[in-house]
Parts: sequence; structure tokens; C-alpha cells
Amino acid sequence: MPIILLLFLCWPFLEIAGFIYVGEHIGILATIALTLLSMVAGAILLRLQGIAVLQKMQTELRAGRVPAAQLGHAALIAFAGLCLLVPGFVSDIIGLLLFLPPVRSLVLMLVTRNIHVVVRSATVRTRVVDLDPEDWRDVSDKPGHEGDASRDNRRLEGPRD
Repeated sequence: MPIILLLFLCWPFLEIAGFIYVGEHIGILATIALTLLSMVAGAILLRLQGIAVLQKMQTELRAGRVPAAQLGHAALIAFAGLCLLVPGFVSDIIGLLLFLPPVRSLVLMLVTRNIHVVVRSATVRTRVVDLDPEDWRDVSDKPGHEGDASRDNRRLEGPRD
């Protein structure tokens, strides 16, 4: 964890050093133009690859499968787009690399190698009535009522008089 904190604190200095280095080699106007170009490219790539991943997710959901890999790819694509939209050449390099599917797969493999996901399905109740406690009373104990008085099989009446 301290390595991540150190990288986070050093990030602005790396970006400034990158601007100085690139600016010395290609000039200040070209550096600004390259920064703006990377922002536009990031927005375009984010839109194209984001739509493609969302379509894959819909396909998986329609097939009844959990789109776990697509969710990971979508998160990394969003992060890659953010890296390209933020001014800086170090973040641009990271963003461009994350737009490559093999790099995303490698990052997901490294991040998820110790994660175990459990998927559980839930039953859907089709007849649920949401009432406040003062709006109903239990009638399963009334004389002449047949059936189990367990909580799930109780018959409820509407509003009290």
C-alpha cells in the first residue's frame, strides 16, 4: 500500500517533468496541441470502446450470464478515458495502454487473481403489498380460519376500522 501512496504523491511531479521534457524537444505550442489532441482522442476512444463493451454486457445479460469480465473492462475503459482527458503525458501513456484489450485483460488478471466472486440468485415475489404496520392486522388466529399460522402463510386484512 505505501507504494501506491508514494506513486499518487509523485504523480504531479512526473506529469510536470513530462511536460518540461516534451516541451523542450517539440516546443510549447506543439506540446499544448499534443495535449489537446490526446484529450479529443480520449473522448473518442472512450465513446467507441465504451459502447462496444456495453453491447457485450447486454449480450451476456440476455444469455442469462453475469458479465463480470465486461464490467471489469468497462471500469478500466472509463479509467483509461479519464487518464486521457486529464492533461499530462504520463497519464496519456497509461490511458492509451489501457485502451488495448490485451493490456486490460492482463490488468484484470493481476487484480482479480485473489478474488473469488459468488453469484446468488434471488427469488422474485410477484404479490407483495407494502403496508405500514398500522394498516394491517393478522387474521390467521380467527375462529374458522384454516391453514398454517406461520409468518409466510398468514392472511392479512386491509386497513383497520
